[in-house]
Amino acid sequence: MSVDEYTREFEKLLIKCDIHELEEQTIVRYLGGLESKYLNVIELQQYTTFDEVCVLAHKVEQQRKKQPVWRDFPKPSILNSPFNKGSLNQPQKNSATYPPYQQRTLATSNIPCPQKNPTK
Repeated sequence: MSVDEYTREFEKLLIKCDIHELEEQTIVRYLGGLESKYLNVIELQQYTTFDEVCVLAHKVEQQRKKQPVWRDFPKPSILNSPFNKGSLNQPQKNSATYPPYQQRTLATSNIPCPQKNPTK
């Protein structure tokens, strides 16, 4: 059911049942029956009246219809990736060989320490 159909039906039932309540309660009741994919976005927006909520719901629905659905995009394949150089089960051979971490050291003995300026 579209948001417009839901809104029309909701308003018909309000009139038919002759419900007189605070506008805040009407908004809560309306949002309670709205589809969650629209509700999640509407709850993040500012609104003060029932009419504003209805307009927001319509806008969110229209935006959702325009956006592509992620399932329509092809899934990336690791096997076709340019970074894959062989089977996923075989370890990759690294062209550069490094010694183990424990054997790598920095030669700091030849680096002079900065001197404080004695004139200050």
